[in-house]
Amino acid sequence: MSWVLVLAALLAASGTAAADGAGRSVVLHEPIAPDAAEDLALRVALTGDLPAALQTPGGVVEAPDPLRPPAPWDPSYGPSATTDAFAPDTDTRRPEVSDYDDPFTPSTAPFKRLEAFDAVLSDYHVEVRDPRLVRLAALQGGAAPGAEEDAFYADIVVDVPPEGSVRIPSVGPGARVVHARLGIGETPVPFQILRDGADNWFLQPATSAGGPRALGANGLPRRARLVMEVAIARAAFGGAPGDVSWSELPLVPPLPDNVARDAAVVRAAIGVSRAMRPRDALSKLVDYFRGFTDSEEPPPPLGSVYLDLALSRKGVCRHRAFAFLITAQSLGIPTRLVENEAHAWVEIHDGTLWRRIDLGGAGRLPPEASKRIAQRDRYQSPPDAFQWPARAERGSDMIAGAGAPAGSKGGGSLGAGSAPGGAASSALASVPPQGAPQSDGEFRAPSTVTIAITDALVHRGLPFHVRGSVRADNGPCAHVTVELSLREPSARKRILLARFATLATGDDGTFEGAVVPAGVPLGDYELSAETPGDARCGRGQN
Repeated sequence: MSWVLVLAALLAASGTAAADGAGRSVVLHEPIAPDAAEDLALRVALTGDLPAALQTPGGVVEAPDPLRPPAPWDPSYGPSATTDAFAPDTDTRRPEVSDYDDPFTPSTAPFKRLEAFDAVLSDYHVEVRDPRLVRLAALQGGAAPGAEEDAFYADIVVDVPPEGSVRIPSVGPGARVVHARLGIGETPVPFQILRDGADNWFLQPATSAGGPRALGANGLPRRARLVMEVAIARAAFGGAPGDVSWSELPLVPPLPDNVARDAAVVRAAIGVSRAMRPRDALSKLVDYFRGFTDSEEPPPPLGSVYLDLALSRKGVCRHRAFAFLITAQSLGIPTRLVENEAHAWVEIHDGTLWRRIDLGGAGRLPPEASKRIAQRDRYQSPPDAFQWPARAERGSDMIAGAGAPAGSKGGGSLGAGSAPGGAASSALASVPPQGAPQSDGEFRAPSTVTIAITDALVHRGLPFHVRGSVRADNGPCAHVTVELSLREPSARKRILLARFATLATGDDGTFEGAVVPAGVPLGDYELSAETPGDARCGRGQN
């Protein structure tokens, strides 16, 4: 809420009124719609020093209300919400997901990080190797998100017990808290956040200074709302892993003997070994496990649940993540299995940081839940560094319209009736750049980017609609990000004025969205689109 709205609310609550000489009421103030871009520019802060707005890759987003009392029907996290181990199975049918709680803005659905495991037992169950809890860094006044980080809001309802801890979701591996507030309406609740060796997060009630715990006087959990600003390295969500040697990776403890023997069989079947560079081995593993398919028939018994799944290449997301975990760890690649109520994937450490890798095999969300999530601001992760097989089911496919994400909700600033480049409905064709090599030295065909504005007029403060395509080597570039920006049309060289939206292409290489540039003065501008490409398609811009 902006400061203008706060002033208006105070005047109304105080009963302040005025009349002219004829006794007619006079309006002393006029409500102004909240403007997240304005709140960001003015650095407006809410209760708990939470910023009222954040700049994200997709635009400006507004904060959730930290004073909103938790309702009985709100999805919540409590002491018995999750388990402490992962049990593998051979039910390889594609699952129907009843629902999905999405507490982050921008939305990361379906990649809410709820449970992570990194230790394989001799019975093939998976648990956390180091369950000891250590306190997360300071929850107030943390360093602002850096240039290589992205910021998110978390809005989580927690059933806080009098003692003990509650597992809560995090946005991704290595995330940190910048500001946080736990409370029941206007009543703050002292707390701390802890993490274990697999970077699972836990909330624990704390003792207030000089007083007893604020919750649980009757021995029962109390429902409270946790609102946080969190920051995370952008590279944790994708991009090419580092090209390091095996000795530069963190040490992976050995697997149990029976598991290690089975893993050797699977490695031989895949054709992967430590004679390869770690990044080459990782690429081969991702390609193999993304090639799994769901099946109504369970895999044939081959000696263990791991062999059954890995050699048959049958399974959905949890089966792929489980079998990948064992195979990668047997090679010496630090790996975690991560899951929530809707999806499962893996994280690997590339010698620098933990990175998320989606292996696909997503389930089905109810249409209403999928559409509800799709209507929110959505996070666009860096381009995937690995190829997807044809007709693969990515995790993001669970969300309706994932190929055409919505743009920013931030306020716009184009002149009424004008369009970037001076032609509201004409396509802007690209000039392909020179081909760029990947960091591993392989050549990628340059991408050709086209973009068109489909509105006849573009008005200040309102979204305008764009569409376009990305192609390379006579084929579509599927699921690559496209970043929109504005530039001065008269400049001899490109002068970037604003990056205001990130879209993504669908299976056919096309993209479409409604976008609103924020923080740009009135005037005429040219609209530019560029893509970093992916493993097949090179960089391109128009």
